[in-house]
Amino acid sequence: MIEFPIDCFNDIVEFLEDDLNTFYSCLLVNRNWCKFFVKIYWKHIRNLDTLISCLPNDSKEILYNNGILISTSKTPLFNYASFCKYLEVYKIIDNVKEFLQNRQSTKLKNLNKDTITLSREIFKLLMCQISSLRELACAFTFINPTSINLISYPGAIDCLKNLSMLYIYSSIDPEFLYQLSKICKTIHTLRIGFNGIISNGLTDLISAQQYLRHLYMDQYKSYQNFTDIITLLERIPNSLIKFSIYGGISVIAIPLSFIARFTNLRELVFTFYSNEFYKDFNRLQYSIFPQLQSLRFSMKCPRNELLIKFLENNGKNLKELYVKGNYNYYSLNLAIIELCPNLRNLSIRINYDEFKTLELILINCQYLESIEVFGENYLSINIKDISEKVKKYSPKIKLIFSEMRN
Repeated sequence: MIEFPIDCFNDIVEFLEDDLNTFYSCLLVNRNWCKFFVKIYWKHIRNLDTLISCLPNDSKEILYNNGILISTSKTPLFNYASFCKYLEVYKIIDNVKEFLQNRQSTKLKNLNKDTITLSREIFKLLMCQISSLRELACAFTFINPTSINLISYPGAIDCLKNLSMLYIYSSIDPEFLYQLSKICKTIHTLRIGFNGIISNGLTDLISAQQYLRHLYMDQYKSYQNFTDIITLLERIPNSLIKFSIYGGISVIAIPLSFIARFTNLRELVFTFYSNEFYKDFNRLQYSIFPQLQSLRFSMKCPRNELLIKFLENNGKNLKELYVKGNYNYYSLNLAIIELCPNLRNLSIRINYDEFKTLELILINCQYLESIEVFGENYLSINIKDISEKVKKYSPKIKLIFSEMRN
């Protein structure tokens, strides 16, 4: 039998991870294929029952002594826990709770206690068996996060020391973050959900990261005093190449001027549901980001004069620009034509009867590969006719019309 080199397996997996039927067929080829594809499939925890079956005897004894009876009739074919590379703490806890709710032997009054007990044993198993975790989402749900201290379990240091992606809430237990900062030095992607409280340990964690590349900042609740959050953000090293900030509904905007520090940015994303979030953009408009290639305003936008000034400083190197929520779009579109000649991908708002503007964009932005046009009343026009006109200027360009819904 011909053996495939590992690179061939990797190429196969890349195409099949979203095709579960074919993926399953590959499991049945032979034992080597089965082991390889199971290992890839279990990068994410796929089945709680299977994971529970991997628990060691001492964990099963702890569960039994706490009145939690689990079936141990089947011996697992593989050490599934050791394959895990992406760990979502809150999802495991929620699945454990659901698992126990569906068991008649679990009384409702003991549900939270039993959930914590079983979750602890599962995390003990994972910390011990996973040699190098890549991604950790540590947002806790209904239980006190101190009830499950991942770092206290045997093997946790080896498991977490090469962690590269971390998702946490700003209010998480400071001692946990402090301990994590001693272990994790190579995080390159950090997502923080700011929910009204900033843990003291968050500063320790951020200060320990010298290779941080991607930062996602999600604002879910407002702060009475922005001093703590600004002080925290000032600790972020100037190594970021992507910064994404989200502001939810009814959240008070924080000052944006701190973003000017990140002079190595290649990608900048704003997702704000209110123009109020841009009240500090009058300071950011003068900032220069020499390497910025992608700029996205996913919802609302700054005022035209502010955004145009920003493009005067940063538009020349842009390859991707997404501007959807600007209503005074005509002057902005003319500025894009003048200031952003090297665009590859563009998403803008153009009225259905302003083909002349689209024509100017196609003439001046000669490197365009795709353009998405937002507007109103597109359903009433002959899109095919416009598409044919566009092809005369750029036969290979991808043109998408999207109807605005205000």
